[in-house]
Amino acid sequence: MAQQKILLVEDEEMTARLILYRLKAMGFDTYHARDGLDGFDMIKKIKPDLVVLDVMLPGKSGFEILQDLQEDSEFDSSDIKVIMLSNKKRVEDVSRGFQLGAMEYVPKPFKMDEFLLRLNRVLNN
Repeated sequence: MAQQKILLVEDEEMTARLILYRLKAMGFDTYHARDGLDGFDMIKKIKPDLVVLDVMLPGKSGFEILQDLQEDSEFDSSDIKVIMLSNKKRVEDVSRGFQLGAMEYVPKPFKMDEFLLRLNRVLNN
């Protein structure tokens, strides 16, 4: 079986390094985009099994990325699972993430072990 591909779209360097380190150690094939525009392009190019998507990004927000993927008639985003990361903890933001197709919404700061449990649950769902 091929390694599962995970794309992390995160502009906070320390957060990205920690997540990527743990995912690589777990055997995942990892990719990283530092802004929303590159993240959107990489999703379409790589077609990852899972996207870990920050909400507040330079260029294009995580919400905008999900909206644009849904509206793209040439791309089927239904096979891609999404976990959103965010400092935004308001119910409206969490609800919007789920409405746009996210399977999990993880508020920052988060405990890495809890994040990895959620990630595994989403991947195996």
